[in-house]
Amino acid sequence: MRTKATFLTGFAAGYVLGSRAGRARYEQIRSAARSFARNPTVQSTASSLQHQAEDALSTAKDKAVDSIGSTLQDKRPSWLGGQAETSTNGSPSGSTGRLG
Repeated sequence: MRTKATFLTGFAAGYVLGSRAGRARYEQIRSAARSFARNPTVQSTASSLQHQAEDALSTAKDKAVDSIGSTLQDKRPSWLGGQAETSTNGSPSGSTGRLG
C-alpha cells in the first residue's frame, strides 16, 4: 500500500510541476530525452543490458526447472506421464489412468 501512495504522490507532484512549466518547457525536455535516447553510446549500453537480462532470465529459468522439475515429476499422476503412486499392497492407488 505504501508503494501505491508513493507513486500517487510522485504522479501528483509531476503533474503540478509539469503544468506550471508549460508547453515550451515540455517540448524542451522531450527534445533532450529524444537526443539522449538516440546517442549511440546509450543505445549500445541499452542493448548490452537487454542481452544480459535475457541471459540472466534464461539461467534463472533453467535453474528453476532443474530444481523443481524432478519434484513435480514425482507428484504428477501417472495419466500425465508421472510415476504412479503405489499403495501398501503394491497396486496403484488413486487414478485409474483414464480421464473422466
